[in-house]
Amino acid sequence: MARTVLYGGIERDPLLMLQTKVIVLFWGTVTTVLMLGILSAVLLSNVTEKAEYTVDLAAVEGMDVAAAVTAGRTVVSPAFNLTLRAKNPRTFWPWCFDRGDVVVSYSGVALAWGRVPGFCVQRRSTAKLTVVPWGKDVHLSEVLRERFVSQLQEGTAKFYVDMNLQYYANFGMAAFAPSVGTTSVLRELSLGGRDE
Repeated sequence: MARTVLYGGIERDPLLMLQTKVIVLFWGTVTTVLMLGILSAVLLSNVTEKAEYTVDLAAVEGMDVAAAVTAGRTVVSPAFNLTLRAKNPRTFWPWCFDRGDVVVSYSGVALAWGRVPGFCVQRRSTAKLTVVPWGKDVHLSEVLRERFVSQLQEGTAKFYVDMNLQYYANFGMAAFAPSVGTTSVLRELSLGGRDE
C-alpha cells in the first residue's frame, strides 16, 4: 500500500496525485493542440486562393489605320486605356502585386506595351487599376491594315491583351515565407471594350 501524506488534515495518496497531474497535463496538451490546429485551419483555409481578374478596354487612341493609309503612312502609334479589376477571395489576407508587364496585339503583331504598377487588393475586396500601354511607330503590313479596316467596319476587330503580373501574397506572419509567383491574364477584347 502506498504511503499517504497529510495535507491540511486530509490524507492524500501521492501516486493518485501524480496520476491526476499527468491526466490533466495530457488532456490540457491535447486540447491546446486541437485548438491551435482548428485556428490554423480557419486562418489558412483559403490562403492559397488566387485573385480573379477582368480586363476592359476603356479607350483607344492612335489606331485610325484608314486615316494613316490615306495619309500614306504605314505606321501607327496607338495607346490603349485598359481597366484591370482584381478580386481577392481570401478571408484573412491581402493579395499584393509587385509589378507586371502588358502587351496588346492584333493578329500576332504587338501594337502597344507597358508596365503594370504594383498594388494590393485587401481581403474580400476588389481593386480597380488603369493601365495605359502604348506603342510608337508600329509598322503594319498592307494585308494587316486592310484586314483591320475591314474588321473595324464590320465591328469584329479584336485585340489581345496579355498581362503578366508578379505577385507576392504575404501572409502577414513571420513564420510563413511569402508566396511568390506570376499570374498571366489573357483576354480578347473587341474595339468596343467587350470582354470575350
